[in-house]
Amino acid sequence: MMDTRLNVIQPCIAMGQAAGTAAALAVQSNVEPRKVDYKSLRKRLAAQGIPV
Repeated sequence: MMDTRLNVIQPCIAMGQAAGTAAALAVQSNVEPRKVDYKSLRKRLAAQGIPV
């Protein structure tokens, strides 16, 4: 059972990182989060070492 919980942690971390990064880009670009440029988001996540 412990192995199953550990397998879930990494995707949750990546999802949280993506959400936070998208929010930061939205604030910087002065747009709603759903209007964040996906290419910019993917580029920034890749630079942070988050698999996309």
